[in-house]
Amino acid sequence: MKTEHYREFIREAFLDPIRSVLIVDDDYPTFDEILNSAIDEEGRLQTDSQKSWPKNQKRIASMIASFRAPGKPLLVDIHDGKNVTFGAEVASAAHLHQSDLLVIDFELDKARPRDGIRAIEIIRRVSENNHFNLAVVHTIEDLNYVFYSVLAGMMNKSGETLSKKKIEDIEELIEQTEDKNEGFRKLLLDSIAGEQYFNARKNKYTYISEMHNGKEPYTHFKKICEDGKIQKKFLTDILKYLIIKFENGLSFWESEKAPSNLDWSDDNVQWIRSDSVFVAFSDKRKEEDLLESVLAALNEWSPQPARLFLAKIRSVIDEFGVLAQGDALEPKYALAYWYSRLLDSNKQHQRWLISESVSRHSDHLLTSVLKKVDDFALRLIGAELENGKPIDISKLRHKMDLDDADIILKAQREHNSIVCSKPPHGWHLATGHVLQINLEYWVCLSPLCDLVPSQMSMNLIRSFGERLPFTAVKLHPVQNADELVGVQTNRFIFLKINNEIKAFGFNNPEFPDSSPYWQTLFAEKRGVFESDAFKLKIRRTVKGSRGLVAKVSDAVVVSQLRYEYALNLMQKLSISTTRVGLDFVGQ
Repeated sequence: MKTEHYREFIREAFLDPIRSVLIVDDDYPTFDEILNSAIDEEGRLQTDSQKSWPKNQKRIASMIASFRAPGKPLLVDIHDGKNVTFGAEVASAAHLHQSDLLVIDFELDKARPRDGIRAIEIIRRVSENNHFNLAVVHTIEDLNYVFYSVLAGMMNKSGETLSKKKIEDIEELIEQTEDKNEGFRKLLLDSIAGEQYFNARKNKYTYISEMHNGKEPYTHFKKICEDGKIQKKFLTDILKYLIIKFENGLSFWESEKAPSNLDWSDDNVQWIRSDSVFVAFSDKRKEEDLLESVLAALNEWSPQPARLFLAKIRSVIDEFGVLAQGDALEPKYALAYWYSRLLDSNKQHQRWLISESVSRHSDHLLTSVLKKVDDFALRLIGAELENGKPIDISKLRHKMDLDDADIILKAQREHNSIVCSKPPHGWHLATGHVLQINLEYWVCLSPLCDLVPSQMSMNLIRSFGERLPFTAVKLHPVQNADELVGVQTNRFIFLKINNEIKAFGFNNPEFPDSSPYWQTLFAEKRGVFESDAFKLKIRRTVKGSRGLVAKVSDAVVVSQLRYEYALNLMQKLSISTTRVGLDFVGQ
């Protein structure tokens, strides 16, 4: 199946939005150096700088010119890294993350050969901001060495350990084998390097079995052990020993800021990715087009189509957001009325009005710009279908086989949870909020207008004080969700709770015609959540030893139905509570 077309959509989503480039290289000229330089008889700049750029003016000029191609000239800035050292000084260099593409030399301190700590510190700093950043490490050093150095600098240590007794036993075994086979120790140590170490980090649950099965990149290690007549039972501990030994020679971030979901390449085109930064690598000696180098790395990563859509949304908002903002500001009378309501309302009601106002503004803005994203998606889907079959394309893009029964079941359940529910939001109890009360789950199905704390009527206040009454339906967990049938009968919902997708029935799953179990519950403090948490106290009527009693329980909002699904359940509840009991008999 052809995949060249996908590369161009990656370019459109990630590279076309680039407007500025920052080059951080201690061999590049700064504006101060150029302004203070002289021109010799051959028209070359002469400067007192100890940098090498005067000898490589054409190469540097060509590099900068590549960012200023006709039709899309980029703003290029140069920083020589002289005032960027460690810690707080790196943090003070705020302008380092104000560009769309960062080009950085690995060795920013010529007094420390092969030391890339300054470059790594800058990449760390960039990875901490809230944007998705593109960076390319441009170096004359060996790319494998640079790649592994930057990768280690973006993560914490593995935490792998061996007992002192095991270490002593392994070292004694290695020495005994060395006595019988001279050179064994060196061969063994050399068999575990960056490729093996980072493979073990990426595949921490499977790398031991891969080694025992003789798979790459552990084939050479296993052969050396076999040639040295090392018993199979020692291989696991020896491998761990060598991995720890190699790890001790690397410099790690060792910070809680280190990304937990770091990903990186296994192939020749090297890249590192976290949620906030993508790092490519390029050899200075090859004089490559850096944008094409970044594109090659992005293409090797092969981001999923959904990531392309999201990147396109960001770029469209950035490019056309001002025009869309003009459309959103068109209804001047309504805007004036909304703002006057914000000013006139009391503090509690004001929070609700602000939420509504912001929601309307954002909806208007997105409606204006999403048409361009729709066009992008249509072109992508069209190009995909011209180059392969749907099932093959999906398998390539997501590394999943949707012909597999287990995978398609997981995909369908995940789909169902996304379309009917979402993470909870808001600052007070609202329609569709799913509450966990002790071990039970309840969904709030009162109309939203009855749940606004500031709109609680005087009659309710006189009757219940600060307790907000609301209608809630008890949800019934589906025990064997994988065997669930009748998903489209309007009786079931799917919620993601604690990273697990759970199915619930609106009524008893075993009895399709049963009525939902509902109660009027009371939310303390008018349903306003505790600060920075979706927690509140619920008062409910339960059976006591001498009659009905009011019991107060802690509740937490664990999910939220999308409004159309909550409305559907409200209608079903209304039908159930207003049904007419006809005097029919028989079956």
